[in-house]
Amino acid sequence: MSVKAVVKNNKNSIKPQDKERISNSDFVLLFYIVALLIIDFFPYFNAMEIIHPQFLYLSLLNVAVGGFLYLNGNISFINILPILKKNYIPIAYFVFLLFCTVSIFNAKNIGVGIVDLIQLIIVFCLLINLVILLQNRLHLFYKIIFFVGISAFLQASQELYNLIKTSNLSSVVSALNNLKGNTGNINILAASLTIKIPFVLIGITYFKSKKKWFLYTTLFLALTTVFLTAARTPLISLSLIFCIYIFYSLKINSFKKSSILSSGALLLVVVLSTVTTNLIFEKTKDTSRFNSVEDRIKQISSTEGSANARLAYWSNSIKLAKTSPIIGIGLGNYAIESIPYEKEFSNDNVVSLKSHNDFLEILAETGLLNFLIYLSIFVYIFFINLKRIIKYKDGTTRTIAVGALMLVIVYGIDALFNFPMYRPTMQIFFGLCLALTIMNSSFIVEQDVKVNTRKKIVLVLIAISLVTSYFAYENYKASTLEYLIKTDNIDANAKGVLTGDEVIKRMPKYKNIFGTSESFYEYAAIYYLRENKYEKAMKYFSEASKINPYSGRINFYKHIMARNKGDIDSSYTYSKESFYLRPRNYFFYQNLINLAANKQDTTEIIKAHNLFSKYIKKPEEWQSTALELQRAGYPRPKLLEFIDEGLKVLPNDSLLIKQKNDFLITDYIIDGQNYSAKFQMDKALNSYLKALELEPENIYIMQNLGFYYYNLNKHKEAIPYFLNALKYPGLNDGKTEYYTGISYLKNNDLENACKYFNLSKTKNFPEAQQQIELNCK
Repeated sequence: MSVKAVVKNNKNSIKPQDKERISNSDFVLLFYIVALLIIDFFPYFNAMEIIHPQFLYLSLLNVAVGGFLYLNGNISFINILPILKKNYIPIAYFVFLLFCTVSIFNAKNIGVGIVDLIQLIIVFCLLINLVILLQNRLHLFYKIIFFVGISAFLQASQELYNLIKTSNLSSVVSALNNLKGNTGNINILAASLTIKIPFVLIGITYFKSKKKWFLYTTLFLALTTVFLTAARTPLISLSLIFCIYIFYSLKINSFKKSSILSSGALLLVVVLSTVTTNLIFEKTKDTSRFNSVEDRIKQISSTEGSANARLAYWSNSIKLAKTSPIIGIGLGNYAIESIPYEKEFSNDNVVSLKSHNDFLEILAETGLLNFLIYLSIFVYIFFINLKRIIKYKDGTTRTIAVGALMLVIVYGIDALFNFPMYRPTMQIFFGLCLALTIMNSSFIVEQDVKVNTRKKIVLVLIAISLVTSYFAYENYKASTLEYLIKTDNIDANAKGVLTGDEVIKRMPKYKNIFGTSESFYEYAAIYYLRENKYEKAMKYFSEASKINPYSGRINFYKHIMARNKGDIDSSYTYSKESFYLRPRNYFFYQNLINLAANKQDTTEIIKAHNLFSKYIKKPEEWQSTALELQRAGYPRPKLLEFIDEGLKVLPNDSLLIKQKNDFLITDYIIDGQNYSAKFQMDKALNSYLKALELEPENIYIMQNLGFYYYNLNKHKEAIPYFLNALKYPGLNDGKTEYYTGISYLKNNDLENACKYFNLSKTKNFPEAQQQIELNCK
């Protein structure tokens, strides 16, 4: 049916015969919005990561909406096809998905790519559903705003309640660190609330009376919660959206007194939230993250650890992109392929998993062209909404445009510093931002969609959503298995609830790595290792190496297995492999130098030390390395030179100074004993006194000085040294007490002699009983 009419979405102009079917369908849109917002209150359902039950839920929700659209002919499809065919956003997003799909064929790990692709397709289906449901329903925009406001109120209230509850049980710092809600972590919680604040700002301006005050309260609670997370990225976003919205509000109201007061009220809420947050931070006595809101703002441009880490991740993303600039390394494969690039700046088993910049991650994973396509979506959304704010006269159109503009700013800034692309709590608002931008325009209606065509569109959506639901369910099952394995803590425990055979039986079909990048096969092999099934363990370690060979963990466990089998040479080889894969892993380093000392391989110890200390300067490492070198027979002069090198790197370090003194004291004591054996008594005394200067309270020096005078029959001079040695713990064989008693006996002090003979006897010194029988009856 040809209509030839101009549809102005800003006024929601509709034909009279369409009014009834549209009003009957308003409920569906609002129900869909509420159903999406529920995602922030989801439990984990025994999954390791909240995103997996969330994506499964979104996919099933897409199926449900598709089913409703198919069965309910009252939903208008007027102009849907022209929108999908001619609007830049759905076309660009579809092409983006195509490039993501193509990139998977270049991936080393196709399973990881499938998992991420399914999640992106779920979001695309969500976008199409929103576009269909928003058709002729932008008059519901303010109801959507209020529902988002309720969601923000409940989410912030829940977190603040949990904060108070946890702080009463433990500490304020502990409670603050546990702020994450159902989002996954503290930073995602902050982003999740921040992206709702544009709706709250618009609602405060639009609504009157009770709803206005409710949204003011929501703004205060949401801002306070965001500030309490001490996340810095939201502070940038909030600064921009407050400036944009206040300027917009003042501009459209011609800087009237009422608009100035309203803007002042918004700023007052910000001030109150800041003051409240700082008062809570004062109770933490924390000088780093939870110090003050102002301090966190100052740290935004700082060069502290997390900022430097992000720069390193971004640099690695560019390096990875250069290895395959056309189609990338494969969607999702950054989590694994970035690991070798991080071994020079990431400690222990820490891996980035994400680039902490969605744009650069897309560049690395799917290529330069797809990066430009994805970036262009944000540029388009920004400028098209800015144009509508400036040029359009209709108030609703401009308000929706400023809302979409604020949404894309919040999401875009988060995408610059974090990874909202795979976080459902962020994706539903990204989809809503795209849908509002698409539908908030005027266009010529050429033709309504025929019933058969409409059904075909919906059936395609349902079919795609059913496929994504299957994959999402499989990913959810994999996440529950990961949760069970992590609960077993098989890395540390000798056994768990699961067995190797059970892990293999439940091996995921597509999601083949943990959220921390280790393969499921790796954990199956660890179970088999604990069960002493070495053949199966080796088989699945080999499978795991095909998926992620970069962490060094597989090599380390192979070292344990070889050691248990008595294959010392293989154990040593695997230990070296694990360390050189992750040269900043202190545990791997300690294990290697310990084995090297067993084999008296001082060359390997020095080699490993030179590499580790290149990255990490810590006195404990120099100290433990010196002890292993000593155990391996490293010459004493070289040992002292080694410690001196450490003191050049870490001047005046107490641990290294003590280590050096310990070596010198040992040398002086040995020299003193050797001189005594040769009857060079002056040299012996000189050696003992040099040692005593280094550590006046050393029991072994005082004990040796006591024996020095005892052997010279200077018993009176020996007694004070013996007694000083006995003031401190460490002499447990009763020998010193025995010779103290002999010295007293030689000085005719029978009472003290018997006292120390009895003390010697309590420590089972064999000759003490004889002296007691002779002298202490």
